[in-house]
Amino acid sequence: MKRNLLKAIGISFLIFVVLSWIIPTGTYSNGELTTNGIDAVGVFDLFGIPVTTIMTFAMYIIVFAVIGGLYGVMEKTGALPEWIKNIRRKFEGKETGFLVFTILFFVILSSVTGLIVPLFILVPLFASVLFAMNYDKITTMASTVGALLVGSVASTYGFNITGYTKNILSLDMNNEIWAKLVILVLVTALFIFFVLKFSKAKTKRVAKAEIKKEVKTETKKAAPKKETKKAAPKKTTSTKKKKTTAALAVAKDVKKVSTKKGVSTLPLIIIVALLMIVALVGMYNWYYSFGIEFFNDIHSTIMGVKIGDFPIFEHLLSGISEIGYWGNAELIMLMVIASILIAFVYRLKLGEFVESFIAGMKKMLPTAIYAGLASVILTVLYQASYGGTGTLVDTLMAKTFSLTDDFNVVSAGISSLYGSFFYNDLYYLLSSMQPYIASLDASMLNVAGLIIQAMYALGMLLFPTSVILIAGLSYFDVKFGSWLKYIWKFALAVFIVLIIICCILTVL
Repeated sequence: MKRNLLKAIGISFLIFVVLSWIIPTGTYSNGELTTNGIDAVGVFDLFGIPVTTIMTFAMYIIVFAVIGGLYGVMEKTGALPEWIKNIRRKFEGKETGFLVFTILFFVILSSVTGLIVPLFILVPLFASVLFAMNYDKITTMASTVGALLVGSVASTYGFNITGYTKNILSLDMNNEIWAKLVILVLVTALFIFFVLKFSKAKTKRVAKAEIKKEVKTETKKAAPKKETKKAAPKKTTSTKKKKTTAALAVAKDVKKVSTKKGVSTLPLIIIVALLMIVALVGMYNWYYSFGIEFFNDIHSTIMGVKIGDFPIFEHLLSGISEIGYWGNAELIMLMVIASILIAFVYRLKLGEFVESFIAGMKKMLPTAIYAGLASVILTVLYQASYGGTGTLVDTLMAKTFSLTDDFNVVSAGISSLYGSFFYNDLYYLLSSMQPYIASLDASMLNVAGLIIQAMYALGMLLFPTSVILIAGLSYFDVKFGSWLKYIWKFALAVFIVLIIICCILTVL
């Protein structure tokens, strides 16, 4: 199954390679495109670029691997299975309600914060509960990872979405906020309807299959038994893999997983909650979003504390950025600290802690590597940006925008959508598109910013260059083709909704 993802990523890269031999690079300035010739990807680049990608985006790989380590420790304590069991018991008979709650939880947090990577920490927890409720893996993925990406489509104050749009296009954080709220409500309602419809149909098929299985079993039991020689006692060990509701299913990789009953889940809940709060507060850029200097001032004050003439905290806390400027390095540090606290509170021995942490990382490592490889095209474009000759994407966008004399919602939307295939980071996509929309009337910039960020996020729900999508597909062991077949109708409906809303905004 995992090779299917490698195939999807590889085909995406080969599409870009072929285009690099056909479409010339270009730079756009003052309304004119200057072509700079073909910048083709060579034979040796086919092998070198993936390696460079792994090295360039190693931090992403480490983040996902450490998420695995965190869950390995949580599972080892026995508190995680107990937590999952308690939630399952609480929502007995209310499975649909929990499914809807999960979708709303991830959509809203993603829309408000835009911090999808740290929010991915909670995906295994919610997924475990949904699996315990017998939801299939594609429904579970849609309700967690899919919901995170849907929240990006309907981003309201997410810094990594709306914040980038604000700063690169010189807009306000409240730009078209009412339109964003309308999109959030409509897209979320549409997504809930879509997921429930699919999960309901799936449940019916599963129920029918189970009924047939029971009938066959009863028929076999009813059949008269023939007298045969006494058979040797069968071994009770089964070669089939047991179904597990464990968050990472690392139990088989961790020796002597805790089987204690009645383990208190309260310390684990508190530590996980604190981890998420600190991560989200620390990684959300308050200054560039709303001009809030509170955290910057606190950092300056603390770093300015001296003992005599020696700045004690400047040296003691060296390497720690201001709250609001934290990145993946700080997120990794927080997860490691949380893992150590959990191990300490639940009295895991050092060997048990190390063993469970490593086992969890090993289980998550394939997902981490695939997530890193998803940026293989961005690696090429990122390197090309230093050359100053532009990229083939610039040429494509210049041709698309030249189809109309004035700003057009449809052409801007299509450009943003296919642009997200090449640029899986909105910052780079906006930087690439900025020259084409810089000359727009100020009133149109608001709509342009909205359509670009929404279509980019929609692309991340569809394309195998999306880091979070690839991570989700790998984690849930879902084929890319199966996901595309599942999600395309919803994506088409969202595309139409976005075009209609933005067209209305242009005439208001």
